[in-house]
Amino acid sequence: MKIKAIHIEGVGGITDLEIEFHEQMNIICGPNGIGKTTILECIAHCFASGQTNILKRHVGASKSKIRASLVDGMKKFPMEMQIDQYEPNQPTTINGLHDKSQFLFSLKTTRTFSYTPLNAVSKDTDKPMHILWDESKNGISVHDVKNWFVNRYLYSKHSEALTDEQMQNFQLAKECFSALNKDFSFSRVMASSNEILVATPSGKIYYEYLSSGFKSCLAILFGIIKEIEFRFSATKAEDFDGVVLIDELELHLHPEWQYRIAGVLVRIFPKAQFIVTTHSPHIIQSAEPDQIIALENQAGRTVARNLPKSRYGFKGWTLDEVLTDVMGMADTRTEVFGQLMSQFNKAIDKEDHSAALLAYEQLDISLHPTSHVRKLLRLQLASIASAE
Repeated sequence: MKIKAIHIEGVGGITDLEIEFHEQMNIICGPNGIGKTTILECIAHCFASGQTNILKRHVGASKSKIRASLVDGMKKFPMEMQIDQYEPNQPTTINGLHDKSQFLFSLKTTRTFSYTPLNAVSKDTDKPMHILWDESKNGISVHDVKNWFVNRYLYSKHSEALTDEQMQNFQLAKECFSALNKDFSFSRVMASSNEILVATPSGKIYYEYLSSGFKSCLAILFGIIKEIEFRFSATKAEDFDGVVLIDELELHLHPEWQYRIAGVLVRIFPKAQFIVTTHSPHIIQSAEPDQIIALENQAGRTVARNLPKSRYGFKGWTLDEVLTDVMGMADTRTEVFGQLMSQFNKAIDKEDHSAALLAYEQLDISLHPTSHVRKLLRLQLASIASAE
């Protein structure tokens, strides 16, 4: 099950926007308030039913519609719904393709967790249809992944207690500890306390003691594997072919891991379709061609930017080029730097060597020690010095 395209009209801050999706990874970027999360919520509601207070009609719209095209192999499933209410206390009744809700995982921004003792290991959670509808709108829980992992660890020691698919999924979950950093690995579960220990370069630690970024990644990876097992008992995680929504994929991640995370997701879940939002140029820089959906504001309307096409995507671009030409950032330098450069350029234009030298001295101490800009400024300064 994949979503091929969506047309959003008069919902949230979006007046009229149509998007076609890549079958594997889709990375939505743009300034705050442009509608990134609204797009994720519109997709999620396509798989839900009942009442919702999450989506609202655009303040200036006389009507609102969400039209989507879903596909499952050769079968097509068109979907249309209206969001009637604008008032925050008035819910809208929706009727999406709720019979497909098991194919939609929504991971919201609450993906980290603190230490919690696991006094007993409970059985797998039942997922009746109304729970799946609710999870489409409100997101799946990641707070039960510890229980799920310890459950699988304990039963993996007993012959035929787990199915072949569950054993393979548990093995995949263990490998996830090393997915972003090969120096980390699963160690063991302590029988006396049900605590998960992780081998790190600094020694073995409880898995809740990992960094926020590490825990955020594990919450995503474990959360997906766990949900696949709860919803499709006889499915290997690598064979899941549904839709995964992730808001703010870069949450808590160091830039080095931001660059890797999209590739890790695709490698571990090669048949799934990911639709994620981000503010990270590192994630965009790592993307494959046609995976970026860059939004911008044109005359009060949210539109998708026309981006250059390349077989390498943006892998050859600098971060500054990604920030300005993909993400729409006006200037990657600070206001202080801009003011100093303005003073320097004005002095150069007037051939005022003293004023230019004064501005250069300030620029010199503000620049990176190896910045090539310093050499260019010196050449400009020397050109007016010789003219005096």
